[in-house]
Amino acid sequence: MKATFLPELGGRLYSLFDKENQRELLFTNPILQFANLSILNAWFSGGIEWNMGQYGHTFGTCSPVHIAKLIDEDGHEFIRIYDYERTRNFHWAIDCHLPSGARNLRVHVRIMNDRTEMTPMYWWTNIAVRETPKARVFGSTDDVIFVDQGFAGYGTGKLPYLPTVPGVDLSFPQNFPFANEYFFQNPKSISSPWESILYEDGQVFYERSTAALRYKKMFCWGNHVGGRGWQEFLSDASSPNFSPYLELQAGLAPTQLHGYQMPGHSEITFTQFFGSFEKTENQLLLKAEWSAAQEKMSDQIEKVAPIDLLESENLRFEKLATKEPAEILFRGSSWGAVEQRRREKSGENIPAGLLFEPAKSDQTGDWIELLENGNYPISDVTKVPTSWMVQKEWISLLEESRQNWLSALHIGNYYFEIGEKELAIYHWNKSLDFESSPWALRNLAIAQRDSGNLSAALELYEKAINKFSSELHDAFYEEYLQLLIFAEKYEQLWKIYTEIISIRVPSERIDLAAAKAALQLGHFEFLAKIFTRTFAQIREGESTLVAIWFEYQAILAAQASGVPVDDQIRKQVRQSARPPKNIDFRMIES
Repeated sequence: MKATFLPELGGRLYSLFDKENQRELLFTNPILQFANLSILNAWFSGGIEWNMGQYGHTFGTCSPVHIAKLIDEDGHEFIRIYDYERTRNFHWAIDCHLPSGARNLRVHVRIMNDRTEMTPMYWWTNIAVRETPKARVFGSTDDVIFVDQGFAGYGTGKLPYLPTVPGVDLSFPQNFPFANEYFFQNPKSISSPWESILYEDGQVFYERSTAALRYKKMFCWGNHVGGRGWQEFLSDASSPNFSPYLELQAGLAPTQLHGYQMPGHSEITFTQFFGSFEKTENQLLLKAEWSAAQEKMSDQIEKVAPIDLLESENLRFEKLATKEPAEILFRGSSWGAVEQRRREKSGENIPAGLLFEPAKSDQTGDWIELLENGNYPISDVTKVPTSWMVQKEWISLLEESRQNWLSALHIGNYYFEIGEKELAIYHWNKSLDFESSPWALRNLAIAQRDSGNLSAALELYEKAINKFSSELHDAFYEEYLQLLIFAEKYEQLWKIYTEIISIRVPSERIDLAAAKAALQLGHFEFLAKIFTRTFAQIREGESTLVAIWFEYQAILAAQASGVPVDDQIRKQVRQSARPPKNIDFRMIES
């Protein structure tokens, strides 16, 4: 087998290739199509993604990580992907082993919270695999938590039949008429839970893990226009290598909306096997009753990835987990080295087995200056701060330093992050006393918005705009216009858009906000142009554009009939009209 990783993009396992059968086991995107489906407006589909710390896709999904080469006890090479997660203050490492002749990739994950405080924890391994018309998904249990059709909540049930699509076998993902997911709830009695997908030719891809990673998941985009649109949007449908895909996932908690507090001075470790096998007779399992097919699949997975092997390899990998790297193959961000330097100055160490080499970067330079010289550098208030920090040890250094507008801003951010709102407001006002900045005004506006003081929030945004208009980052306008929509101040929004923003480089989120105002004010020529565009920053589950389009069609239908728009006309339009494909990203067609 051959495994290909992308060190500059979160260590993503891009490809897992079976050299013997000349078969790719994963969905490998023919292009790197970045989209706004993650926390940092930077995500792409395909391969195996490692998500940790934060709900959803990890902060570092498109960031560089460290990769080192190591040698095991028998002289065989393996690699370690690792980094420091500075938003939750823990270290992580993924050791990847491909023993000679192995038919599966073996991955050992180690998550380390060596600080005194608890930290929020979350982990999901997201595995993108090809989706074919009759592919069938299996798990080591039939007990699942499912998402209801309206995404309003969860329910529990047993595969293959769930209330989401009554009477339909949902072990076949193509039977979903909308995007959906279910989570396999393996009991603690299953020591090595697994999940798999079976294809029409008898090929099986599987993932099996030690008990800690006992929750598994299937996500599919659904067999409908919106779901197909998403798949094409995230890839290149014209490529000969294009394929629909679905995701098999494995996590620490029952669903992706569950998390927990990881105790201080603790570790989480687990091992996963990823592999494939092929049997022509497996084609019969596509027609077999679920329980019988599941039992046969379980027997086959036990033969190719037996529990004894998984557990013995896990023990072996644990002994190697603290081994020092032999060679750095790729250097990731500088934050791990900065944290290592901070700890060294206070007499602390980082976890064993990790190697961060000192390096100064644009993002970390100011913090190194604070660490070494005791003061945080000041900068022009109109420039975007190089980086943010909410780790309490750094805030203590800031509080002890000579204050300026930027250090006070950072301190306020920290207190707001931990829920000390009044202290945050105090420090943001203190920042303004040093020097007026759009950043402090914006943060105070957010605090007022969250407290329900809409007028005060708008005044603060307007103060920032009036003083810094030409230098403001688009994000200020994106937030401000959304607030104007919430306040139903459409005329004011349109005036700002046409007089101030139209001379700037276009922003999709700003244009979307303008479209909402245009709908209310009757600027239909503007809407007609909007509906012809393709928007790269549409978020998963977002129906903004399609909702505007349906309302626009309802207005036109009402005008044609000489009557006002009402819910009956809206219902008729939704039942009869089909939105343009380029704007239809609905997860559910309703």
